[in-house]
Amino acid sequence: MAELDRLPALELHPEGAAAVDGHPWSGAHCIDDTAGAWLTAERFYAYAGTRKEVLDYYRREASAAGWRPIDDLDKGYDAGFAVFCFEAADRPSMTLDFASPEMLRELHGTQPHPAELLGVDSRTWYTWSAEAEPDGSRMDCF
Repeated sequence: MAELDRLPALELHPEGAAAVDGHPWSGAHCIDDTAGAWLTAERFYAYAGTRKEVLDYYRREASAAGWRPIDDLDKGYDAGFAVFCFEAADRPSMTLDFASPEMLRELHGTQPHPAELLGVDSRTWYTWSAEAEPDGSRMDCF
């Protein structure tokens, strides 16, 4: 898990995005649910820009770093999907996940919102994460 947490692609983020550190927002852990188990390393950000600006940033920067988006990000955005995935040969998949303040409060019991704790004027909150199989090997997006 430590190797996954040190993946350089995890440090990609738009200028002005503020990292929200500490559990449950950032770090590496194992997830075990009804779909099976996997490893994840994630970074949570509060950002003053729009969701479209975040998608444009990761489309450009993740692609430059060797990850390709799965499906068309514009199509997913228009359809209202909240999770977008990027794959690369022989490397963990990367996931971009948007969350509303209401969802964050429900999932993590956060009050006030983490952006308020940072003193950041944010309207977009997202997680950029890497996923791998329990043995650390590459994991497909879907």
